Amino acid sequence: MKRRVTALALMLSLTLTACGGGEDGRGQGLFQKASGVEEEAALLTVDGREVPSWRYLYWLRRGCERLREQYRAAGLPLDWNAPVEGGTLADYVKDQALADTVLYATVENWADSHGCVLDEEDRAAMDAAWAERTAAHGGEAAYLRALADMGLDRARMEELTGVGRLYAKLYGLYLEEGSALAPAPEALEAFVRERGRITVDRALFAAGEDREAARQRAAEAFARLNTAEDQRAEFAALAAAGDDPAGPRTFTLGDGTLDKELEAAAQALEAGQCSGILETGEGFSILLRGETDRSGVEEAYFDHMLQEAAEGAAVRLTAEYEALDPAAFTALALPEAE
Repeated sequence: MKRRVTALALMLSLTLTACGGGEDGRGQGLFQKASGVEEEAALLTVDGREVPSWRYLYWLRRGCERLREQYRAAGLPLDWNAPVEGGTLADYVKDQALADTVLYATVENWADSHGCVLDEEDRAAMDAAWAERTAAHGGEAAYLRALADMGLDRARMEELTGVGRLYAKLYGLYLEEGSALAPAPEALEAFVRERGRITVDRALFAAGEDREAARQRAAEAFARLNTAEDQRAEFAALAAAGDDPAGPRTFTLGDGTLDKELEAAAQALEAGQCSGILETGEGFSILLRGETDRSGVEEAYFDHMLQEAAEGAAVRLTAEYEALDPAAFTALALPEAE
């Protein structure tokens, strides 16, 4: 089960700034009306954790509304039986909702395994957030109506946002050196090397009309570099005197600004290491690999770990799940998703 949305993005999506409220009797029972499934009944299990149907149906409804709006904006009819990779459009939206549901259940399973629970500080923060949102909606009654339009009430909303707070606690544990969730250093470093922002500087000796002369200049520069006491300073001087029309500059690997041959050579270097002389159509280059920018990568690795756990979870689906029809949510003419 593949997912294109990170766990962190899902947690941040739960600000639940609901759009307009209605007074048409929606709320608990909204999902049952569309699906025919009892909202508190277990619809699936994730590594043994029972998940009530309303949780899955909440994500299914959001996915259906998102697709409905995309098709409407494109001026296209929404056909749930339309073929897409791996099945139909209905299969696609069901799978996406299932991935969201499994991800949340995996956070809860991890929290159970690592002893992370909501405490008084969390409860106080949730109460403060509730007060802020009710004020933004013009009062509690209006906010409850807005939540009802999403098939939620206060208990359900806080159950979902509580998972976000558990996620934050797990991330804090992940950052603690030596904790049960701390990543294996070699695995993290491999991930950083793959996903980190890798920079490289280049000294270019353009071929021009005399390629052999450029080759000789590059060889002389390489010899100077290898005998220099301060190799970085020598490289900077060579790059400044080089033939790059843009002047000395730092390239970021993967952004398409450096030749593929040079990218491949740079990937093989260690931080602070210089390459040999590299020949391309442009001429001759010597590269200096910079330090890997790790900003954001360690956080991404936590999401990666969580995502892998969710994708590897043992998920058991009920017959009611198999019978669900996303078209029923469109037929309800629900208000637009927030």
